[in-house]
Amino acid sequence: MRDDGILTFYRLQNVAVPGRMPAEKLVDAGNSYYSRRTVGVTRYYAAAGANRNFDTLVRCHNTPVLPDGVQYVILEDGKQYRIDATQEIVDQDALDLSLVRLEANYDVAGET
Repeated sequence: MRDDGILTFYRLQNVAVPGRMPAEKLVDAGNSYYSRRTVGVTRYYAAAGANRNFDTLVRCHNTPVLPDGVQYVILEDGKQYRIDATQEIVDQDALDLSLVRLEANYDVAGET
C-alpha cells in the first residue's frame, strides 16, 4: 500500500552568504510516496547486534535510488529523520529506509 503519504528528501547544505558564518539548513531534494513497514525480527536483531537502533522503517515507492547527497527525510507529520540504512527492493522499484528520529531539528531552507 502507498497510502501513508509523501515524504521529502533533504540534503544538509551551507546556505550562508560567502564570507559569513556557516549556516547549515536542510535543502529539498525531491519527494516520494511512502508506506510504513513493520520491523521484522531478523532486521531488529541485526540492528541490535550491530549496536544500532532506528525509530521507523518506510518503503519509498517508485524510487530505485536516493537522490545525490540525501541524508535526511521529513514525513508528512513534520518529524525529521536521519537515514540510517537503505535497502533496494529491485522487483518493486522501491527502497526501504531505516530512519532515526533527530533529537534537535534542523532549520529548513525556504521556511521562516
